[in-house]
Amino acid sequence: MPPPLVAPSVLPAPPELPHLRRVTLAGIVLGVLLGVGLALVLVHDWHARSEAAQRQAMALATGTQRLMAVELRNLERAMQGIAGDAHELFGRVPDQAPDLLSESMRGVVSRHAEIESIVVVDDAGEALTDGRGDPTLAQWTVPARRGEGSVLYIGAPERGPDGEWLLRLAVDMGDDRWVLTRLRRSELQRLVADLDVGRRGVVSMTDVEGIVLARSSEPPHATGQAPVRMPPGSFRHETRIVPVGDHVSVLDGTRRIAAAGTSPPYPIRVYAGLDKREVLAPWWTLFALSLGVYVCYLAGYAYLLRSLRRAERRQSRLQADLRAGDEELRLAHQAGGIGTWSVAPDGEQLLWSPQAAEIFESDLPGLTVSELLRHVHAHDRRRLARAFARAWRGEETLDMTFRLVLPELGERWVSVRGALVPDGHPSRRMTGTVVDISERVEIQSLALDAQRQFRLIFELSPLPCWLFDAQTGMFLEVNPAAVREYGYSREEFLRMHLADIEPALQDRLHAPALPPAGESVVPLLHVHRRRNGSLIDVRVHTSQLEIAGIRARLALAENVSDHMAYQRELAYRASHDAATGLLTVRALGEWLDRELGESRYHVAHVELRGLQLIGDTLGRETGEAVLRNLKQRLKSLADRYGWLAFQPAEDFVFAISGQHALDTVIEVLVASLSEPVQGRDSFHQLDLRIGVASHPDNGAHAEEVIAKAAQAAHAAREESEPVVRFHAGIEMRLSERLRLAGRLHQAIDRREFELHFQPISNCITRAPVALEALLRWRAADGGWILPGEFIQLCEDTGLILPLGRWALREAARAQRRLADHGWRDLPIAVNVSALQFHHSDLAADVAAACEEHGVARGGLHVELTESSLMRQPLRALKAMHGLHAQGVCISLDDFGTGFSSMSYLQHMPLDSLKIDRSFVTDVEREERNASICRALITLGHNLGLKVIAEGVEDEAQLQWLAANGCDQVQGWLLGRPAPLEQVIERLRHAPG
Repeated sequence: MPPPLVAPSVLPAPPELPHLRRVTLAGIVLGVLLGVGLALVLVHDWHARSEAAQRQAMALATGTQRLMAVELRNLERAMQGIAGDAHELFGRVPDQAPDLLSESMRGVVSRHAEIESIVVVDDAGEALTDGRGDPTLAQWTVPARRGEGSVLYIGAPERGPDGEWLLRLAVDMGDDRWVLTRLRRSELQRLVADLDVGRRGVVSMTDVEGIVLARSSEPPHATGQAPVRMPPGSFRHETRIVPVGDHVSVLDGTRRIAAAGTSPPYPIRVYAGLDKREVLAPWWTLFALSLGVYVCYLAGYAYLLRSLRRAERRQSRLQADLRAGDEELRLAHQAGGIGTWSVAPDGEQLLWSPQAAEIFESDLPGLTVSELLRHVHAHDRRRLARAFARAWRGEETLDMTFRLVLPELGERWVSVRGALVPDGHPSRRMTGTVVDISERVEIQSLALDAQRQFRLIFELSPLPCWLFDAQTGMFLEVNPAAVREYGYSREEFLRMHLADIEPALQDRLHAPALPPAGESVVPLLHVHRRRNGSLIDVRVHTSQLEIAGIRARLALAENVSDHMAYQRELAYRASHDAATGLLTVRALGEWLDRELGESRYHVAHVELRGLQLIGDTLGRETGEAVLRNLKQRLKSLADRYGWLAFQPAEDFVFAISGQHALDTVIEVLVASLSEPVQGRDSFHQLDLRIGVASHPDNGAHAEEVIAKAAQAAHAAREESEPVVRFHAGIEMRLSERLRLAGRLHQAIDRREFELHFQPISNCITRAPVALEALLRWRAADGGWILPGEFIQLCEDTGLILPLGRWALREAARAQRRLADHGWRDLPIAVNVSALQFHHSDLAADVAAACEEHGVARGGLHVELTESSLMRQPLRALKAMHGLHAQGVCISLDDFGTGFSSMSYLQHMPLDSLKIDRSFVTDVEREERNASICRALITLGHNLGLKVIAEGVEDEAQLQWLAANGCDQVQGWLLGRPAPLEQVIERLRHAPG
């Protein structure tokens, strides 16, 4: 019996060269020492640079604190000097003190550009000298905002009239008075602007509330921006400058080496920090050089080792060649998991190689063929025996897979191949290979299970799924859900291309390019077509697969048609008005900017006043019917000339293409909207006003052009014109109107209004019989703002009510002063606006004013206009009776300019009529004016009323009026409006 196969022997490895080990050890030790030395140098340099930066930050913070302290100390001394002077002046000459101090402080401000203003204020912050006060004075003059040993209070910054930010400073001068100084924030910014802190270093000053007062990193153009407030708890108020160390700024996120603190006597925190990256930039250079040195050492050391090892390899190459053949065979068997076997000539004894024994972890060389068959699984044993017998007879080769049951390993799958060896020997010999394929069989089983599970999930998925060829786009498989959703049968699907259900791919031969293997694909929205031609929105999830060598893609389609319809509905509602279906003004503006760009077009802002009133009065259905008819008219014009938007509740915006003549379109628009609009059962006439602006003349963007058209429409309403084109004067006028409206609130609070008085004289004796109170508003420059510029604005804003009550109280005060000087019987007439007459208890206001100042009965008269009486005649009649009950005489002002009803006029308790100055002008020369004046005088006398002529400016007018029976006159001829003191002085020197 031939001996069993054995593994080839392994030759011993050559001994390692002694000098190679010594060189390797020495190189490692030297490398470690060099690395440690370089690391120590780098660490020392790191700490030295950090400490130097810390010292520099401390110096910057300390120097800045000293500069700030010197600046504030000088201001404190100056303010203490002003406080002393003010205290002395208020003690000696209290009446003249404010003017003297104002002049002195203006000189100080003019000499010190860093000071915006100096004002003496009371405890409430009200200015006692020229300049602005501070109503919040009491809120910040608290101990926390005053340093130790200092009398200077430091307030929070505020924005000045010119937009610059100012720091408020205050010194208590006693007697409930304060000196208030506003220091320009740019002065504090100057202290830190030129400090050498590098590109990203910073020096800053912060008040007690964390508001940044100055910061060296602020750009020059940022001085008008609001100061930044530090987040709460971002710093502590130290009593001295202390090092902060490595610190990350909460404002810009920069890491700095910093110092900070608050030093007496002022509660201002100073912070100085140097950018850590800039400080350590040279260290990184040193680090790079050190790293280069170390890398050079390693490269030299590696080159030396490589040279030594090359010599060693040459020495051992011959021995390696001798072992290669035997080793390669052994490794091949081990790598392939292949064992060899042979059958002795007797056909019974099995001979196994050592690799076969290792595979099965069993002492197989002692087995015979019969014993081996007993270890074969019962289901495979007979089949293996028959195959072996045929192979031994030479009828066929042995190639079989079967299960082998071993005591140590259990059931294993093996693959055996073998055949007779024709070696010329008279006895037969069979040899072959054996391979353990248990893992492969298990993997195949798992793959089959996974395939069955995938098929189950694929088939039962409620969402449509399919596989398609990634190269050709042809369907490879579809699930029943896809058949139900799309209406195609499975057979039809398998003959179709992906483009057959996705119209967007009709012009493409292949499906979209696949991502690299393993990448997930973001779900994409697609539009798919069903078999019946209907379209659906789907969100498609895909992943790449490889099946039988074919690059495929698995797709899962989620029907999101309802969701997308909802999203489109939301988008439509966001850009369209719900009531009309027209674009919103914002959407129209965005469309114009996007689609027309720089092209020329025009915008007509159409105001239709009365549209909302129709719905409020006649019902919602009538209002909606009118709105629908208006929309149809305008939409037909928009289809011809441009685009239309609706702005609830009464405005349309009509964008007109630049290809059409603007004047022609406006004429058509006015003609269309001037016709009455049909409601449910009636026709309605609306008040039309149109403002027109053009692009790009009146704005670079649609929003600006629409706003300019709206301004023009506002001007059209004020000017009672149907159409107004925008021009610069409109914007200036509206801006001035808004500016005046903003100032009106402050003007009333600051008592900027005054009453001037003009005498009403007897036409014959020329003696004063009454005074008319006229409202005046002094402008900031000392001039006067005319009543025509602000009276109507007061009525529009509702401020005429508090202003009218103030005028009544001031008139009562003036009448009391007249009585104290001996003119108790000289009443004062006050003009009352229509808004005040109808929206306040005028009788109660007059009674309160008279009672407050002790004015006798009949001391106040009121003058009303025809329009105010005719607005609500019955209500006006009741209010006039209430005034008459208090002894208040009532004059009808500007008589003849309105449209008074004689039926109401004869029943109203009037005392006098005032002929408007337009009829008095040239009355002695113009027969028409003379006829009107005679008629008005006769009418007044017939009604039992006194007649007063306004605007008498020359002697000829006065003589004509006296000759024609006029009772009283008023005008510049007999006295111009003047303050009460001047009127009293004139009365004293008047003859008689």
